Amino acid sequence: MGLFNRSKPRDTDALHAALTHGTLAELEKVYEPAWVDLQLESGTLLTLALSNKDTAQRVAMANRLLDDGADVTKGQPLHVLLGRNQHDFTAEAPLLARMLDAGADVNEGHKKFGTPLETIAAKFKFSDADLAPFYDVLLARPDLDLLQDSIFGRTVLGNLRHWSGGRGELVVRAEQTLTDRGIPVPPPAQ
Repeated sequence: MGLFNRSKPRDTDALHAALTHGTLAELEKVYEPAWVDLQLESGTLLTLALSNKDTAQRVAMANRLLDDGADVTKGQPLHVLLGRNQHDFTAEAPLLARMLDAGADVNEGHKKFGTPLETIAAKFKFSDADLAPFYDVLLARPDLDLLQDSIFGRTVLGNLRHWSGGRGELVVRAEQTLTDRGIPVPPPAQ
């Protein structure tokens, strides 16, 4: 922790660098818990930590910020986490669940990437088997709305079906989620 408790850091560059490229130990040298919801030009402290390429540091820093009460409703943190190109699915799935439990919106849409489920489903470099820990967390959410309108003029389920060549297992799981909730599964668009 820093030596002084200021309302804003004097050196936001050091804070930014620690979050995006550093380690938890480096962050703790330049960070004060009072700054947890500080908004920098490039994002919230939480979204910056979630953009760290080192997955172990990403998880450690994000959990530290969540311990300090980081606001998960600002800056689309689910999209930032799920949009990464490197993942430790086992370590990050509990972090995803923690952010959702803290109030992050499982249905929040992004104009380019859709919902968090669509964001991760569009990462075709990963198989459905790789992504299963994230699917488990997202599909278990009782507030998940697979039939809401989303990007490309389709519903979330419609987009998953459109991508079914690469996401067949996810489509089956999404349709089963609807069935389990007593929601009629709409037929695929012709």
